[in-house]
Amino acid sequence: TSSSSSSPPRIERRAESAACTPSRTQADSAASDAAATAAVAAAAAESANAPALAAAEARRKHWLRGLVGEEWLLLSTLGVLVAVISYALDYVIALLHSLRADMVRAESQHHARFGMWVFFAVGCVFMATLTTQTISPHAVGSGIPQMKIILRGISLREYLSFNTLLAKVFGLVFAVGSALPVGKEGPFVHIASIVAELLVRGNVVGGAYFNEARRTEMLAAACAVGVASNFGAPIGGVLFSIEVTSTYFAVRNYWRGFFVSVVGALVFRLFSAYIASERTLTAMFTTSFHSYSYEISEFFVFGVIGVVCGVAGALFVFTHRKLIEYRRQLSGQTLTALRSHYVYPTACALLIATLTYPDLIGKYMGMTQREEIHTLFSTTPLQCIEQWRGKNVFFSLVVFMFFKFFCTVLAVTLPIPSGVFFPVFVLGAGIGRFFGEAMAVVFPRGLSSGGTAVINACAEGGVGHIVAGGYAVIGAAAMAGSVTHTISTSVIVFELTGQIHHILPVMIAVLISNAVSQKLSPSFYDSIVQIKGLPYLPDLRKGATYNTMVSHLMLRNVAYVSLSSTYRQLAQLLRTTSFDMYPLVESPVRMVLLGSVSRRELQLMLIRKGVTIVDDESGEEESGDDGEVWWSHTHRRHTVTEGVSLNDSMEHEVVDFTGVLVDPSPFQLVERTSLHKVHTLFASLGLRQAYVTSVGRLVGVVGLKEVRRAVEAAGVRRFERSQSHSQNDV
Repeated sequence: TSSSSSSPPRIERRAESAACTPSRTQADSAASDAAATAAVAAAAAESANAPALAAAEARRKHWLRGLVGEEWLLLSTLGVLVAVISYALDYVIALLHSLRADMVRAESQHHARFGMWVFFAVGCVFMATLTTQTISPHAVGSGIPQMKIILRGISLREYLSFNTLLAKVFGLVFAVGSALPVGKEGPFVHIASIVAELLVRGNVVGGAYFNEARRTEMLAAACAVGVASNFGAPIGGVLFSIEVTSTYFAVRNYWRGFFVSVVGALVFRLFSAYIASERTLTAMFTTSFHSYSYEISEFFVFGVIGVVCGVAGALFVFTHRKLIEYRRQLSGQTLTALRSHYVYPTACALLIATLTYPDLIGKYMGMTQREEIHTLFSTTPLQCIEQWRGKNVFFSLVVFMFFKFFCTVLAVTLPIPSGVFFPVFVLGAGIGRFFGEAMAVVFPRGLSSGGTAVINACAEGGVGHIVAGGYAVIGAAAMAGSVTHTISTSVIVFELTGQIHHILPVMIAVLISNAVSQKLSPSFYDSIVQIKGLPYLPDLRKGATYNTMVSHLMLRNVAYVSLSSTYRQLAQLLRTTSFDMYPLVESPVRMVLLGSVSRRELQLMLIRKGVTIVDDESGEEESGDDGEVWWSHTHRRHTVTEGVSLNDSMEHEVVDFTGVLVDPSPFQLVERTSLHKVHTLFASLGLRQAYVTSVGRLVGVVGLKEVRRAVEAAGVRRFERSQSHSQNDV
């Protein structure tokens, strides 16, 4: 009954709805027409206003550039962005370290704490490896060697892309967060360079930087802020970036590097002061050395520290190189496992985490690198510091230095973003602290025996006593300088500690360590360039560079184009060679050099004649055992399409160079130019090749490969072995 009584209303509502449908459809149609008309009108209005909006946007950008200055605005933006990224990375890395400590403390069983310690390190390294291998293999390693090549004018494909930035940032967080002995200084130079490249490509403030010369200036400034924003050291950052990336530095870029470094360091320090609720800006590793913290008679010991650090730095570079060579020489299943992108990093992370477990060797092995620097730079005797208490200080320092050396060499070979500066900085601090502690034991009242009364074993020494922390500062600067072949580490250490009392000892030790290490081996960055086969130009060593002439190393069989060349000869030249530039001569008989013409221009000439050109570019990448793309080289195969033939008239028709872009003044050398001058020209001007002429006649060509081989043959260091990279040469 209830269902029958409710049915009629439903039927009525359905009928009513059906009756209303036509009118609603008409209303909806009218509304749709009105909306479409309004949309068309809006689109028309928008298109009409588009020029006005574009002009307003251009005026806004022009007003901003005019108010601040285009260069100042771009450099300020770069400095702020890099500083923000640097502080964000430090913050996340500190959270990871804190998380690891909390996870270990939460376990009550010894084996559980050990398992958690190892699991965290291996997991972070695995994530760092996964990030770089899936997003961009170009993010592996330091970044400074590649930037050195890019600033020479050589393009490394995809190395400054957005994907590489993502892989570098996230991979670096996991790599440093794993507590492995790797730094973020070198990788951050790479990150800052990518940010600068993206700002230039994005045309953020205008088009003045949208050319190769200004782009290089921007990248040079980015390298400086990459170091400065890590340490809060603008002066040392600029000098360090110049030393490690430039053979010759344009002084006009000096102010750009300093300005962007000051901006980056200031923003970084402001963030640190704000988060830590500090009243003023402080140094990263503040020390409290008194004004008379060393005596004149101690300078001999400082010199010994320089010699020891110089030998240790050369040994570090040598060991790193030999480890990579050893991995290459392995074969079979062992080779497959060690070359795996995940097996080798996991095994190395497991080994390093085991060695650094606090309850295995000592608590001093389980500290973070910043904690290690704080304790080693401290004026408090090591035996009074918790992590070093209860053990023989000298034996503990020897163990610490040995395993720090071994673990650092192993860690920087992993396919993860990794810097070498800070780990060797810590290693050098350990070497210096060893000397300082030994001097404090041998001379408890100071070298002149003029110190105050015998003090408490755990009290800080007064005036006249040996300051072991000062020795650690000297050793840190000397070791970092010997590995990187830089003097600016002395300036960085002053900005890090906030004191310059040890300016003379530090400078003497750094200079001596550099002299020793440069005699024995290349710098760590130059060694990587050589190992990876990147196109580079080594420094001149002592040798017969003045007696070696360009005629001894040039190539005499030169592929050229002449004014009398036919289209058939031109097509044959493009089919059999793959050069980017060709010399243009007057005739095959006289060989008078008129200029140079690019391959693309020659292709366009054939295309205008109706010849189809197949430009097959197959990218080939040389990869290393660690999975990083070492050097991308493009092999071009330019051929005339099969089935298309030149007619009889074109076969004998002389090429018409009317309208062709010809460089009328390619770089030229004479046959009697010395190797010393050739090296200077190639290094200062960033040349890739130069034509050799005699009384205006083309007699040969010399490229970067020939100059490099001649320089290597002129003088080779004791630990440096010349390698052939013909497959990767430019």
